[in-house]
Amino acid sequence: MKRCTDHSPLEILHEHWGYSRFRPMQEEVITSVLEGRDTLALMPTGGGKSITFQVPALMLEGVTLVISPLVALMIDQVDDLSKARIRGTALHSGMTRAQMTNALDTVLYGNYKLLYVSPERLRNEFFLRQLSMLNVAMIVVDECHCISQWGYDFRPDYLRLADIRRLIPDAPVLALTATATPDVVTDIQRLLKFRDGHRLFRKSFYRRELSYVVRRTADKPRTIYHILSRVPGSALLYVRTRKQSTRIAAMLRNFGISATYYHAGLPATEKKKRQQEWQEDIVRVMVCTTAFGMGINKPDVRLVLHPYPPTAPESYYQEAGRAGRDNQRAYAVLLYSPDDDEVLYKLIDKQYPPIKLIKKIYEDLCNYFEIAVGTGIGRYFELDSYHFAHIFGHQVQTVKATLNILYLSGYMEYLEDHQKASTLIFTVNRNELYHMFTEAELIYDDLVEILLREYTGIFTEYAAIDEYRISQRLHLTSEQLYTLLKNLKRWRIIDYRPGKRANYVRMLEDRVPPGQLLIPKSAYSDKIKRDKKRLDKMMEYTDESEDCRAKVLMKYFGEESPLPCGYCDYCLAHPAKGLTYREIDSVEDYLSSVGTTSLRSLREQFAHLTDEELHRALQFLRDEYHPIRVDEEKSTVTYCG
Repeated sequence: MKRCTDHSPLEILHEHWGYSRFRPMQEEVITSVLEGRDTLALMPTGGGKSITFQVPALMLEGVTLVISPLVALMIDQVDDLSKARIRGTALHSGMTRAQMTNALDTVLYGNYKLLYVSPERLRNEFFLRQLSMLNVAMIVVDECHCISQWGYDFRPDYLRLADIRRLIPDAPVLALTATATPDVVTDIQRLLKFRDGHRLFRKSFYRRELSYVVRRTADKPRTIYHILSRVPGSALLYVRTRKQSTRIAAMLRNFGISATYYHAGLPATEKKKRQQEWQEDIVRVMVCTTAFGMGINKPDVRLVLHPYPPTAPESYYQEAGRAGRDNQRAYAVLLYSPDDDEVLYKLIDKQYPPIKLIKKIYEDLCNYFEIAVGTGIGRYFELDSYHFAHIFGHQVQTVKATLNILYLSGYMEYLEDHQKASTLIFTVNRNELYHMFTEAELIYDDLVEILLREYTGIFTEYAAIDEYRISQRLHLTSEQLYTLLKNLKRWRIIDYRPGKRANYVRMLEDRVPPGQLLIPKSAYSDKIKRDKKRLDKMMEYTDESEDCRAKVLMKYFGEESPLPCGYCDYCLAHPAKGLTYREIDSVEDYLSSVGTTSLRSLREQFAHLTDEELHRALQFLRDEYHPIRVDEEKSTVTYCG
């Protein structure tokens, strides 16, 4: 692979991020990528995945293509790149063809190193044609478990990545995820067409700073208050529904605890505001749905609390892993009551209406949108699910469950609380803009300058604008920016069409004739079995007589012969005989305090461990954290972490 610099990965890391060393496994992944190998890396939440592709992106000629599932996450990462003096950009929904062309031209001619796109972009033929003109050095697939139908968050658009490989056959693929079972690992490598010589890097799923706790209770509100009173510091509470997030946040405020809530239905400006208040410790507790958390970098979260069990170990491990990223003690607490099992299994059943009903709702939706047979692909339709359900006599929950199955089957996609971008076009020519505003109105000059710089072609076609970014650059509130734009429209300088937040259905295929709708097993019967199997494993985790909590999770992810953690509620109630991860942590802490010691002294210090157990402890530290060096000739151990 052609490089554009002689600097080493470590020199690049220090120059742009200021770090003097890599975290465990980062350097090995980077080396594999620079060797041109297809690479799959399983790194825990907070393990520094982005460094593994951003560093080689700066070393290789061409642009690195990053497939990322969330637009907000892509934009945040591009902003972070600019702080590190790295040129990158993102293509997201709402951009016009002219804006997309301009962005791709900028990548082609402007020495940009990273291009972020969503997997949905891969179905855009225009984008694929433009992409074929770029010098793509590497393809990065973030949250790559989404490509597998065995995965807990399968997204059909990820399957189109195989087309990208055919389009750019020489670029190696780096696939990244925090959670993947052995079946999913195999599926990822198969579906991404990994070539001979590919590498798999897998860190242990053990987290030394995290104590897992399951608390059985019949009074969850009181238990939540009790736990928050006992565990100081920043906290996350994950709930299932938006209604639960608002209700529990209000309850905590009534208890005198600083709390707010977050879910996908909030306006973008409100999401940013609440996220910032929580990150800056203005608010202590964030009560949220799964819409919150991905890409959030707050290292000092002391508690992640789930008042209700999730339906899959993958989501629980990922959410719990947002605590303790500063390597200080943190707690992942799950509340469980006897009726949770029944509620969760019924919840899965409700997600799979009868096939006959699914076909009926599909026909009703197409009639509701007035879509003729053989038409509709690519079109958006606004959907008031309550109005639709009332007209056709369906339950709203059944309609939403059906839409999810239709998405997995490739027919239509439900975009809940989708924000259609605001658009505007200048209605005066460029020359008329100069000297238009008085000194008292210079803020309009600044606004016009940003619009002209950010959105090319804005005199000839409507541009989709990002009001939040514009307001941040002008140091205005969203309301103040809205007033400025309305005034420019009133003065006939622009035509401004404010965006609209609503629920939409996007047709992925033309309407099929009645009776020809096919629901594949992978989207229905097979998925029901997989969902129930995951829930079975989640219920095993809650069983107080089962095993160490960390061991249950580690075995689920395919880790062979994991040790008891020594920190969870089960381990504290049932102390293990022999080696535990807590003992390994003690060995590391001792070595870090003495620097270098003889193996004999180490054996004396940990005389309660057998030679075999001590050897396993040192091997684990070498394999996972690289903080030690063993000199067999001198029989010494040196801590170099």
